[in-house]
Formats: sequence, structure tokens, C-alpha cells
Amino acid sequence: MMLFNYFFLFFFVIHAGKVLAELPPGVTPCSPSESPDAYDSCVLQQLMILTPQLVKGIPSLKLPPLDPLSLPSLIVDRNLDAIRVKANLSSVRVYGASNYEIDELRAKPNDLSVFLRLRIPYIHVKGNYEVKGNLLLISLNGNGAFKGNFTNTQVRVSAQGKEVVDKNQVKRIELSKLSTKLRIGGGNIKLKTPPTQVRAADAATSFFNSNPRLVLDIINPIIEETAASIGKALAARALGALTKDEILP
Repeated sequence: MMLFNYFFLFFFVIHAGKVLAELPPGVTPCSPSESPDAYDSCVLQQLMILTPQLVKGIPSLKLPPLDPLSLPSLIVDRNLDAIRVKANLSSVRVYGASNYEIDELRAKPNDLSVFLRLRIPYIHVKGNYEVKGNLLLISLNGNGAFKGNFTNTQVRVSAQGKEVVDKNQVKRIELSKLSTKLRIGGGNIKLKTPPTQVRAADAATSFFNSNPRLVLDIINPIIEETAASIGKALAARALGALTKDEILP
């Protein structure tokens, strides 16, 4: 669910020049003429300097605050072997994303691609839900508020950009490909529902909290799909605020 973390990295890998004047003191461009290892090391160093600004958000680049990240609405509609679900999640807030730890980063600015592997030790999520469906033999029908704590989230991402020309003949960069693999190590949830739904909510909560690995493995495709949707939306907003010459002067 934390795709925005590595999108930020992808964005920073390929940008330099005029945009840097709007970022905190100490952030400097990484030269594509450096060796691949030196360039990757430079990008990682600049990201560490930039992280506090990302936590607050960068309005000029249409990047929302990273921690907490607010998601007004998410719609899930999936029919898989072990789970059928239609859900509307609203007023979602995600805490802890800024504590990510990067294990590997490989960037290629000349072909606008990046691969990274990262971990997020702890994430807290809360919001409201309306859901209909089944998880194995457990009913998921109901509505209310939810909270969740999740640990040791591991993420692998490959992203690819491409040059495009907009309707005004201005060259820009778009995110053309995004491959996401994500695994949450463990977690627990709490559901708050109307009195008439307490029994069903308690059953679903108890099943998840007693079998987090089983449930997380079942719903992992939904988590990856949701993360990809969030990341692509953020990419379109941020890259749409810049021309190619501003990103790669």
C-alpha cells in the first residue's frame, strides 16, 4: 500500500536543475556522467536529505505529505479464488511510511528507469469502510471504522519512464511501466461497527488476527494492485507539473 515511497525515489532519480531551487538546502543534482555505483550512491544520499521535505509534502510538485499520507477514497472490486470483495475505503490515513529503509537501488537516468528494494518496519492505517463479500468462509459484509498495524513490509519496484509531447508540443516525461511486488510480514486489525454488525465484525477480526500470514497472502494481489494505482496517480500529478527540460536539463 506504500507505493508512493518508491515513486518519490523514481521521481528524484530523474530530476535535477531548476526544481532543486525549491528543495531544502544541501540537496544537489546527481550527474548522469558519474559511474553507475556513484550515481546510485548520490541519489540515495540526496533522498535522505530530501525525506523531511517529503514528509511535509511539496505543493509545487503536487506531492502530498508522506507521513501521514491521506487517501480520500479507495475502491476495491476483486473476485479471486479465496476472496470475493467489493469495498469502498474512505478517509484513509497511513502512518509510518517515512521510516522506510532502502536495501538496494539501481538507477539509469539515460533510459529513465529505476529498480529499488526497500523495507518499512511499521505502518499504521486507519479509516472508514463499506464492504460486501467473503474471505474463505468468513463474511465481510458491513461498514464502520478500521485500524490496522502492519510490520516488516518488503517492497520491490521496477519503474520505467518515457518521453512524450503534449498538445502544446512541450516535451514531458511519463511513467510508462511499473512493476510492484510487496509482502507484509505480519499485522493485526480492529473493526468498529454498528451494534447489529458486531458479531460478523468480531468474527472477521478474530480470523485475521489469528491467521495474519494466511490472510495477507490471500489479499496480497489486492494490496499490490492498490499500491500500483496510488503510485501511478501520484506519478502523473508530479511529472505533469514539469517539462522534460526541467527534469533532465
